[in-house]
Amino acid sequence: MELNYDRLILGSDVPINENVSIHIPTIRELAEGQYNEFMLFTRVFVTSVREQFSSMPSEVDKIEEEFPTFWELAFNDNMNVSVGQTMFGEGIDVLSVIVNGFAYWTKTKPEQYRVLSNNKIISEDLNWIIDSQEFQKFSDYIKMITLSEPNEDLIAPKGMASKPNRCKLWLTLYKGRIRKLQKQKSKSLGDRLLLLEAVAPSYLSFSDIGDLNYYQFQNLLSAYSKRYQNDREFAIYTAYKFDTSKMKMTDLSEDVAMVKLKK
Repeated sequence: MELNYDRLILGSDVPINENVSIHIPTIRELAEGQYNEFMLFTRVFVTSVREQFSSMPSEVDKIEEEFPTFWELAFNDNMNVSVGQTMFGEGIDVLSVIVNGFAYWTKTKPEQYRVLSNNKIISEDLNWIIDSQEFQKFSDYIKMITLSEPNEDLIAPKGMASKPNRCKLWLTLYKGRIRKLQKQKSKSLGDRLLLLEAVAPSYLSFSDIGDLNYYQFQNLLSAYSKRYQNDREFAIYTAYKFDTSKMKMTDLSEDVAMVKLKK
């Protein structure tokens, strides 16, 4: 699926149809209270079934075959409830998070959506019928907007169901990688705001940063970080105390580009 990244970098919303567009929240909106919702309603669209069940290597192939995406999972009574509570908390099911996620990203209300018995969701107000294909299309957009990439180290290889020793080895690796990630210090939104303020070569006010949408913010932070690294590289290159005869300078014009989801 193609996304117009040129429009995205200018702050445009993403049209789904004539009546529906995905709103990309600004940093100010996230900082003033939407960040938890943003993370919740990103996760439900960007997490794969395989990723979610990779801690069960002997069963993940079968689960993924039966439930290719979270859409199929959400319309199964048992999985809808059990996975919802595991991922999002007590009393929260996957289907309700999906419905509220559509409302969050499109700046509409959950009451405007109705779940049908034929595994579809309809919004009569928006003239929008959502089935598994529409869900996948919407999910792909959210992945592109948020630049959400799966952590391949946490996704179980296929074909381990009949190999108990490989399952045991994978589970040991998986738990170790989870522990390592948990020990890493994560940067809050405020930390990243401060970093952008610090590395920007010219004055960029917090107010200006607040007006950026999430995609613009991620791109500016990436570009300014690369410029900062380039400046440090140049300082080393021109320093008399280092032998830089074999050092190759990075061309900043080639290094800086819009951040896009890997295909």
